[in-house]
Amino acid sequence: MDIVANIIIGFTNGIFSSGAGQILLLYYIYFKKYDSKDIRNLSLIIMPLISIPSLIYYFSKIEINTKEITILCIISIIFGTIGNTIMKKMKSNILNLISGVILVAITAINMWCVK
Repeated sequence: MDIVANIIIGFTNGIFSSGAGQILLLYYIYFKKYDSKDIRNLSLIIMPLISIPSLIYYFSKIEINTKEITILCIISIIFGTIGNTIMKKMKSNILNLISGVILVAITAINMWCVK
């Protein structure tokens, strides 16, 4: 089952450039019964590593404003660190609830508002 889950995670990351982290979290939290905080921290390590091939491919196919990307990366690192610090202080069930609400909200907005 782990191999199949990781194939799906990698495939999703390659096709959509996103979303694989949520599949990783869902699989390990609900099927493997890991603690939510532990898996979220693990995801912070795994996702950048499995994104490298996609990153290289996309960079070779499109023009990218390197300065803009660098600024976005720095901002993401800063706020990712802040978010991780807050996450460590939260209870796992609250963290899972917030994640679920955000996913449902994003899905609803994309279904009904994005044309």
